Amino acid sequence: MFNQAIFRTGIKFGGISALAGFAIILILFLVGINPFGQLSLWSWIFIPVFIFLGIRSFKRTFDPEMGFLRALKVGWIIAFFTALFSALLIFIFATLGGEDLIQRHIAEMKMLFESSRQAAIEAKVLTPEAFDQTLNELDKTTAGSLALDDFFKKFAVGFFIAVVGAVFFRK
Repeated sequence: MFNQAIFRTGIKFGGISALAGFAIILILFLVGINPFGQLSLWSWIFIPVFIFLGIRSFKRTFDPEMGFLRALKVGWIIAFFTALFSALLIFIFATLGGEDLIQRHIAEMKMLFESSRQAAIEAKVLTPEAFDQTLNELDKTTAGSLALDDFFKKFAVGFFIAVVGAVFFRK
């Protein structure tokens, strides 16, 4: 059943979470660090914060007797909108940033990947052929692939955090 209160809560807290995470991406860019690299993981810190705040707000405002399933639904909706808005912001930023920004990211990832080549092959994590294929796939990185990657990763993180939040806020 469609519940406007859940969607409004999801849009509100998901949007704020995505904007806060995007602020980290912008700060990284302005400081001269690759905004799509490893340090972009700091933008994920807002996901649990806003999922918990959103579920708590929903419980206080709309449903003081909220059970596990409703809290889970609220958390998943917040996680979805966080991932969606974040992916849209990343896509717009990467598109406006131009090909140079994406090429800088590809070069940095190749350098990082190459530095771990020997360790990955010795540990039998990747075969040399698979390693070379993965390295070649980096050249196909686009604004859309960066946004899609961001969406799936943030939604996966939010999905599991919502379970924890639902357990915490259930009646």
